[in-house]
Amino acid sequence: MFNFKKMFVLFWFRKSDSKAEKLKREENPNYDTLGGLCCRITIATQVEEIGSVHINIKRSAWDEKTQRVIGNDSNARRYNRTLNDIKNKLERIYELLQIEHGDEVTPKMVKDLFTGKKFFRYTFEQLIEEYFKDRKEEKEAGLVSQETLDVHQNYSKNFKEYLVLKGLKTLAPSHFEEDHLDGFKIFLMSKPKSFVYGHTRKHLSWVKQLLKHSLRKKRIKSNPLEGVIVKSEPDDPDTTHLSISQLERVVAFDFMKLYAQGYIAQETAIRLDRERDAFVFSAFTGMHHCDYTKRKYWLETYKGATFLKGKRKKTQKVFSLKLLEPAVAILQKYGGQIENLPVKSNQKRNTTLKELATMCKVPLVLSTKIARKTFANMALNVLMLDEGDVAACLGLTTTRSLKHYVKIKEERIARKMTSWNDVLRIDAA
Repeated sequence: MFNFKKMFVLFWFRKSDSKAEKLKREENPNYDTLGGLCCRITIATQVEEIGSVHINIKRSAWDEKTQRVIGNDSNARRYNRTLNDIKNKLERIYELLQIEHGDEVTPKMVKDLFTGKKFFRYTFEQLIEEYFKDRKEEKEAGLVSQETLDVHQNYSKNFKEYLVLKGLKTLAPSHFEEDHLDGFKIFLMSKPKSFVYGHTRKHLSWVKQLLKHSLRKKRIKSNPLEGVIVKSEPDDPDTTHLSISQLERVVAFDFMKLYAQGYIAQETAIRLDRERDAFVFSAFTGMHHCDYTKRKYWLETYKGATFLKGKRKKTQKVFSLKLLEPAVAILQKYGGQIENLPVKSNQKRNTTLKELATMCKVPLVLSTKIARKTFANMALNVLMLDEGDVAACLGLTTTRSLKHYVKIKEERIARKMTSWNDVLRIDAA
């Protein structure tokens, strides 16, 4: 760790120089004079006056010790928020300058950047750091969830990896063009990443969001990706899912038998068995991984059947569906209690699912998302639910989003469109 020098920010009260105020002070030594708050910064022995912060108050309203405006009215709260914002901005500038200049940072360097006399040249790494500081404040205010921050952190990790690989780490953000964004797309969709387009598109949109946010915060002079459109979806959205026979194989697979035969350790058998249960339960309920792990859903009985109900975290849309026998069996296996179902992070779960697919001889790269798509296919093309019903089960706001989960298959059309005789019978009725 570097032992950088500290910077101290001080606000102080300066008496008004107006003739009227001077006269009142001369007439009454105890007069509560009007004045303005000023700011100065100190690094080691060097001092720099930032100047007025444009807050005018009476002398009695200023508490020098606590560096706060006294009072709880709207003006006092607004003034104190302003002082806090100024202090935070000065400290952020100082931290960023330390990264580049270490102990060589002077108060004047901080002032020039704060007052706009000089423009700080942010690197992508610094923009990302500042972006997450802002988002953390939004999280504390309840505007964004920790889950969203974790996802964005993953996007930033892959983006920084791409910059390093392509020698773009020192590239000025203002020079990051559409060709570079296309390169990031290729990087994500090629081995070893091999991301599907939907996941890749979220990365690209995040980079655009990063630059847009940085421009709004005046950390860059222009957004080089302004006007660049990230295609919302490929021509053929990825709806990869397990077939019913593949799902049946996963449901019935006996991992303990492999242990008994000496092929895998008992610990491995138990771990894979629990992960299989979580995957199958998701494949029969269609729940998103974050909704499954949060356990904000419940069970209800209707005419002897068990229904699962809840509210999607992302859309706040209520979902409701009947649990089929394999899902009920898993629930009973864990004492009939939702809180007993196996829970693990999405990344760790997807890693284990790849191992599970190998054991069960399923020729797919399994993921929690595929469980959701497997449910969508079973509901639409096998159980023949209407698209609106399937969307409701998935907790989607509209049926438009359904195309990202499932396609209408020939088997559904064949079962719906029977024969000309049926057409005549229906028409005659």
